[in-house]
Amino acid sequence: MRLRMLATAAAAIMAAAIAGCSGETGPAAEKAEEGPPPPVPITVAAIQRRPIERTIEAVGSLRGWEQVTVGSKRSGRVLQVFHDIGDRIKPDEPLVQLDPVDAKLERSVAESMYLAELVRLGVTSEMADEFVRHYGITETLVSGPQTEAIIEKVPAVVQYRVAMERASQNLARQRKLDQRGAGTAQELEDMESEYRTSIAAFDNAKSAARNIVAMALANRVSRDQAEQKLADLTVLAPRPMEPPPTKGSVADVAYAVSRRSVAEGQMIREGDAVFDLVIENPLRLWANVPERYSGQIEPGQPARISVASHPGRTFEARVSRINPTVDAASRTFQVEALAPNDEGLLRPGGFAKAVVVVEAEAEATVVPIEAVVQFAGVTKLFVLEDDHVRVVDDLKLGKEGTGWVEVSSPSMPSSGRVVVTGMTKLADASRVVVREPEPDAEPALQAEAATNGAKK
Repeated sequence: MRLRMLATAAAAIMAAAIAGCSGETGPAAEKAEEGPPPPVPITVAAIQRRPIERTIEAVGSLRGWEQVTVGSKRSGRVLQVFHDIGDRIKPDEPLVQLDPVDAKLERSVAESMYLAELVRLGVTSEMADEFVRHYGITETLVSGPQTEAIIEKVPAVVQYRVAMERASQNLARQRKLDQRGAGTAQELEDMESEYRTSIAAFDNAKSAARNIVAMALANRVSRDQAEQKLADLTVLAPRPMEPPPTKGSVADVAYAVSRRSVAEGQMIREGDAVFDLVIENPLRLWANVPERYSGQIEPGQPARISVASHPGRTFEARVSRINPTVDAASRTFQVEALAPNDEGLLRPGGFAKAVVVVEAEAEATVVPIEAVVQFAGVTKLFVLEDDHVRVVDDLKLGKEGTGWVEVSSPSMPSSGRVVVTGMTKLADASRVVVREPEPDAEPALQAEAATNGAKK
């Protein structure tokens, strides 16, 4: 019994001791006495406003200012080929000569028939050329007063006019005799018939002479056609109606031969291709741009072109045309940029990348790249506000440069300072203390910290 009472007393003493240990001197009390966490040391950099370029990137193909397939207007045998691939030629320079023998014979026949009609009219070829230059081949030339004067001198017309005048005189004499009663009615009637016949013969002679004029003009046209056919047997480089914007005149334009389709001795038909030509200075870049940029691109905007054959080099261009329609399949619209190619480094048909400058000096908010935190699909940064930071977690990144990046957000201030180191220990409203950058920090960061310290 005594032992049981001693055991109970010992248990009570141990319980009291345990109860005493759970009082104010326990771990919970010590934790309560620690207070708020210490501020996080950070380094900061200034938020800046700077002008930047707004650009749109696109890809496309280079094309010549003009690309043309030259064909033959006539059929025949190729007598001579004057150029080959890679040659540079001027407008109206000969490319191919077809055999002209048959065309020369046709021209000679037409010329002889034309001259024969002129001889019948008593007109020289120089006089005929002057009439055509002055009046053209029109109805006025056939029936006008200048033609009537020529017709009056045609021998057949002169002959019938004389006969008509003689018949008129004979009729007048017979009428006087009839008035004196010395002639018969039959003789007067015969004279009147002869006079009317002479008038009809005279008019017929004039109509025949007028037909000769028309035939002469027809033979002249046939001669001109034969001459044109003879000229067409020499295939020439085309002549643009207007020079490209980078050229002063059509004489400054040069074509490059990109393909030859004929050889000497070959028989070709009318319309067959003989050469492919391209004007390679300037060039057109046809690029496809996403539809969402349709309101930003305008003619006249500068562009920079780059090609794989000349890495690290850009070629200046300018937007010249914009297709008003959007391709329903790709949801892109076509933009044409005009690029001078004085050095001949760009080649038609090549792939090219273009950067169109839609705004040369747009004001933007930029921060150091180190200030941006990207994790789990969230892009954010910390803005310093007195002795604590505020998180901007709806951040959008834009143009990027050397050591900086453009940022935008409805909650992003246009001035102030952002955290560049120590972000891993920060949360929204964390207390911070700004410290100097480490000795091995980047020079730009050190300069930024020194600037911030001077501002304080």
